[in-house]
Amino acid sequence: MATSEDDDRKLTAYLDGELDEAECAALDARLIDDPTLRARLEALRAAADRTRLAFATLLETAPVAEMRTRLDAALAAAPGRAGPPWRRRVAAIAAAAAIVAFAAGLTAGRWSAGRGLAERDDWRQAVVEYMALYTPESFGEAVSPRLGDDLAALSRRLEAPLDVDRLRADDLSPRRAELLQYEGAPLGQIGYLDGATPVAFCILRDGEPDAALTTSSRDGFAIASWAQGGRGFMLVGKIPVERLTALARSLKEKTG
Repeated sequence: MATSEDDDRKLTAYLDGELDEAECAALDARLIDDPTLRARLEALRAAADRTRLAFATLLETAPVAEMRTRLDAALAAAPGRAGPPWRRRVAAIAAAAAIVAFAAGLTAGRWSAGRGLAERDDWRQAVVEYMALYTPESFGEAVSPRLGDDLAALSRRLEAPLDVDRLRADDLSPRRAELLQYEGAPLGQIGYLDGATPVAFCILRDGEPDAALTTSSRDGFAIASWAQGGRGFMLVGKIPVERLTALARSLKEKTG
């Protein structure tokens, strides 16, 4: 089951320490029983960490001296004694806003060349982080009776054909399908069990450019990822990378 906007508000308040004791206890109880909610909590925590790092880097690299010089010049050029005080205050605020926009644009320009690939990989890191929470029971003891309906819902949101036949790979068949989101983009997760090991196939409709299938390992997980048709794909699990790669190639052939 996907999390709601109200869940996101509560989880954000939970991370910020803004819930009272009773609300914390109620949310803790839900987190124990709801793997989707746990996954969303970890995704929000990872996004918050990245935001804090981004602002810290911005403060470190912002051209403070140049910003102050420009602000002083803008204020000096603004109407001084002529005109009412409110007009001078508006001019000062507008000048300050222009300097902030300049600094943000300059810093973004410095980052864009080197961070494009890293930003596209952020969602994959979030998946790895919440996969660490999964157990064999996370995908259930049996195939979900709602699997067909859930896959149909994912197909609509991801604008991709998804069904049980397409999602079979070697001897693995899908057991669960869930709709999540990452920074506002729909993220579908299809769960498998390889023996007793959870394996997740994730698809994010985020408009990222096409990329060939690559494999890697991260935090003990084997990962295969690619992008096609404006969607990012990822297969992840604590299984041998050779097996994961073979499964990924089968899924890529049938799903894009």
